[in-house]
Amino acid sequence: MSIVWWAEYMAGNALPGVFWLVSLSVFSDRQELKRWQFYVASMTLLIPTLSTLIQLTFGFDLRQFTGFYGLVTYGALGLELVLICHALVVVIKNWQADLVQERRYMRGSVIGLNACYLVLVIVVEQLFDLEWSWLDPVKYALLTMLTTTINILLFSLKEGTLFDPPHKKPQNIEPKKSHSPELKRVLECMLNEKLYRQEGITISVFSRHLGIHEYKLRQIINGELNYRNFNDFLNFYRIQEVTENLSHTSHQQLPVLTLALDSGFRSLSSFNKAFKNQHGITPTEYRNQQALSN
Repeated sequence: MSIVWWAEYMAGNALPGVFWLVSLSVFSDRQELKRWQFYVASMTLLIPTLSTLIQLTFGFDLRQFTGFYGLVTYGALGLELVLICHALVVVIKNWQADLVQERRYMRGSVIGLNACYLVLVIVVEQLFDLEWSWLDPVKYALLTMLTTTINILLFSLKEGTLFDPPHKKPQNIEPKKSHSPELKRVLECMLNEKLYRQEGITISVFSRHLGIHEYKLRQIINGELNYRNFNDFLNFYRIQEVTENLSHTSHQQLPVLTLALDSGFRSLSSFNKAFKNQHGITPTEYRNQQALSN
């Protein structure tokens, strides 16, 4: 077997794992990849590669061992399909939260096209083990189309569209006479009605509540308030409320988890992460500092 064959073989098997990791890092809500996720992703390459090396080294066909061969083959295929499906779930879950329209279309297109290609290759080539003469030309043609489409989309983007540039989040914005009526309604709803406390609130729900078209609401939160993600917009007000409560002596006995859930967070981990991103310290550390200063 030539070096070219090995390069193609390893790249093809590594692709589902790499695709999963890229999907998590690009489309999830500020996901920081963990070591175990790299281990899981590497299994899409290690399992079939080790199987092939065993056959070449010891000179026997693993297909003779039906049970073991089926476990290795279909286990690897199952893992690849699970990772691809999970990546698509991440895309769909975080699609609405992204307020930058070009970035949403870009990310959705890239992830969607890659998923279609990977599923086609896995299902047609590996699961059904088809060896039609025209299959390779079709596969390479699809890969060329995929690469070309991604490049066209990348070059058509404006600067700073895909990834968040450094920018200062607004602080304590109050409705003013100079603000547009729609912006006033957005701010008043967050400050007075505290809609950010509502569990599972989405930008679609927020849009219907305000009576503002969703595309217009996205423009307001992104263009006028400088938020690029709807969850960041909600978390700003949630963290602001918890910060005030942590400073009050009357709330000293309340657990941090209670304050976080009351403000609209779904879990302590997501709250701790958002709080530390905004203040640079944990909620407990902040509370202790406030207790000492008082």
